Amino acid sequence: MTGLTMNIDLSFLDNNAIIAMVAFVFLYLTYYFSSDFGFVQHWNKQLSNQTGSNEKSIYLRRTIGFLLLGLIPIVIILLFFDRPLTDYGIDFPKGTYAWLWFLAPTLVFVLGSVFRYGKSIDLSYYPEVRRTTWDRKGIWINSGFWIVYLLGYEFAIRGMLFFSTLYEFGLWPAIFINSVIYSLIHIFKGSKEAYGAFFLGILFCLITYYTNSIWIAVILHIILAIANDIKAIKETANQAVTK
Repeated sequence: MTGLTMNIDLSFLDNNAIIAMVAFVFLYLTYYFSSDFGFVQHWNKQLSNQTGSNEKSIYLRRTIGFLLLGLIPIVIILLFFDRPLTDYGIDFPKGTYAWLWFLAPTLVFVLGSVFRYGKSIDLSYYPEVRRTTWDRKGIWINSGFWIVYLLGYEFAIRGMLFFSTLYEFGLWPAIFINSVIYSLIHIFKGSKEAYGAFFLGILFCLITYYTNSIWIAVILHIILAIANDIKAIKETANQAVTK
């Protein structure tokens, strides 16, 4: 019997864009299922009889997200990518109209919040932290951990992933890949979040491209996350009063 020789071409793995896509999916899945880690389960078990156990568990998860999606992608870029770290959007926004890329979306978000003032928010998800009472300190702590997590998250998806696919495939393929992945991440929150994330992903990628920086997308994402939580906190409080 003549042996079969299999010539498998693995040269495609020596490609920054492929590495970035595989790494992002793996790292995000690891973050998403981090509650299955032994040390996390042990931590949650230790907290189960303490006040605020849900809150502390979520803050631990956001910290893990920062480590997985923020620090590890930096290491990947430094060790395996052809371009320097500065080519992945960590510089401050550049360009004559960079300020407009921040001001215009911010104005749209603010106007959108005003016109949607009377509409309810999905309280089955927001706020993620389930506190019985909220004070300023609690809101600040929650916001701080959102900032920590989103710094890592945005660097992974709009820094490592977007710029590596941009250099390899061009602008619109990179935007499509990024927005599809961003939308899929939000499917568990329902159809409105998933569709909204797709178009928001396009906007964030365009901002990142035209300013050559992730920082405006980072700030806008942080504003959205904190604003959603604050709106949900107020709505929950109003419902409790009316009961």
